[in-house]
Amino acid sequence: MRVGRLAPWAVIAFALMFPAAAAHAPAGMAQVEVAFTPGDDVAGTITGRIHGARDRVQVQAYLFTDRRIARALFAALRRGVAVEVIGDAAQQRTGGLPWLAALARAGARVYLEDSPAASHNKIVIVDGGGTGASVITGSYNFTRSARTRNAENVVVISGNRGITDRFVRNFEAHRNRSTPWR
Repeated sequence: MRVGRLAPWAVIAFALMFPAAAAHAPAGMAQVEVAFTPGDDVAGTITGRIHGARDRVQVQAYLFTDRRIARALFAALRRGVAVEVIGDAAQQRTGGLPWLAALARAGARVYLEDSPAASHNKIVIVDGGGTGASVITGSYNFTRSARTRNAENVVVISGNRGITDRFVRNFEAHRNRSTPWR
């Protein structure tokens, strides 16, 4: 696996490329890891973080068909970790989010987002709001195709409460305009 930590200059470059996130981040260096498909075990990176969750996992998914990630979320629920998932409503209607019903039955709070036109976020927030929070984001849809056939990426950000809190606030804004699962 070629997952690694980025040098401090890479974190500074991230802040320069995304000044809105940097503007809301207190001083302190974030730990940043990257992984790519094909080649790296991106699903393993994601499930590893979910398995380490102590309090909550929040997921925004455009597509979600990956069994490994679903199993990790079920295991988190069994450990007493709160799980929330926001899925794209149009993808749910066309079968792109088959795990949502089972997650809802298992106790996850599930929502569907109809606006904006596409809820295209691919984010996993682990223990958001806490000092050990981490965020996983990138192009990677939570699908077998993303894992086995596509060129995808994820960035894992931890160690900077300002950045992770900003992702939590964004998640909450999307959740507040989404429809709870019925």
